[in-house]
Amino acid sequence: MLSSLKPRIQITGEEVLHVLRCLVVLAGVVAFGTAGFTLIERDWGLWKSLFFTLITITTVGYGDQGLSPSGEAFAAVLLLFGIGTATYSLTSLVQLVVSYHGAGKKRMQERIDRLTDHFVICGFGRIGQIVCEQLVAAAVPFLVIDSDPDEVENAIEYGYLALAGNSTDDEILAAAGIPRARGVVCAINSDAENVFVTLCAREMNKTAFIASRASTAAAARRMERAGASIVVSPYTTAGQNIADAILRPRLSEFLRNHSESDFELSELTVAEGSFFDGRSIREVGERFPTVVFVAIDRAKPATIVRPGGSQVFLAGDHITVAGERTILEEVFREAEAGAALASV
Repeated sequence: MLSSLKPRIQITGEEVLHVLRCLVVLAGVVAFGTAGFTLIERDWGLWKSLFFTLITITTVGYGDQGLSPSGEAFAAVLLLFGIGTATYSLTSLVQLVVSYHGAGKKRMQERIDRLTDHFVICGFGRIGQIVCEQLVAAAVPFLVIDSDPDEVENAIEYGYLALAGNSTDDEILAAAGIPRARGVVCAINSDAENVFVTLCAREMNKTAFIASRASTAAAARRMERAGASIVVSPYTTAGQNIADAILRPRLSEFLRNHSESDFELSELTVAEGSFFDGRSIREVGERFPTVVFVAIDRAKPATIVRPGGSQVFLAGDHITVAGERTILEEVFREAEAGAALASV
C-alpha cells in the first residue's frame, strides 16, 4: 500500500547513456592529464600526476612546482581543453540531478491533482502521523501538508503524497485539492494556525468534514466558529482515557484490547435501492447474525439508540455498527455498494 503511493520516476535509456557519456568524458580527461604528466615529468609518480591533473581542471592552481617547458605546454593544453570538457560534464550531471528533483515534484503534483474525495492532513507531527497510519489501514486516499521540509521528506519516505508549504497559504490549500476533498485534518502544533486553516478550508469547501486540534478551550470555541466539524483536544482526550482506566479499569482494558483486534465500531450510510433499504433489522440480522446495530441516525425522528428488530432501515440512514472487520466490509458492500470502511 505504502509503496504504491510513492511518486515513481522513470529513467529513460537516453538519460542513462547521457550520464555514462559524461562520466566517460570526465574519466578520459583525468586519465589523459595523468598519463601526460607522468610521461613528461619523469620524476613524478602516478599519484602526483593525478593530483596535479585534478587541481588543474578544477582551477584550484598549484603555483610554480618546477614544471619543465614541455610540462608547462601540456598544462596549458589541459587548461584550454580539459577545463571546458570537465565543466560541461559536471554541469550536465548537476542539471540531470536537478531535473529529476523537479520531475519528482511535478509527478507528485500530478498525482495530487487526480485525487478526489480525499483527506488533507495539515501538519505531520505525532498526531498527524497517527491519523495517516489509520487512513492507510482503511485504504482512504490522503495527502500531507507541512511547512518543515524534513517532515515532508519523512512523509514521502513513508510513501505518502506530500506538499511542502504553509497550510495557511491559499495556494497550497488549493494545490492540495481542498475544494474536492472529503475532509481536512488540522493537526498543526499552533492553535492560531489551526483556526486560520479551518477558516480557509471551510471557505473553500462548504461540505468538507474538518477536524481540528486544539490545546485550549478558548481555541476550541474559535475553531468551532471558524467552521470545524469536530474539535479534539489531545490533553482532554488523554485525561479522559486516564480517568477511565482508573475508574473503569476492566472496561478500559476491554476497549484497549479490542481496538487492536478485528472487532471494530464503524458507521455506514444506507444507499437507496441497496439490500438494507426497506428491510428491518431482523431481516438484515438473519444475513449478518454477528453484527450489532448500535444506533440509527436520521433527520426525523432523532437518533435511535439500540433499535429493535422491527426497526426498518431507510435510504439515507447513518448506522453505527459493531463487528469483525471482514464481516463489516461485506455489510458495507450491501449497504453502500462498495463504499470504503471508515472505522473509529
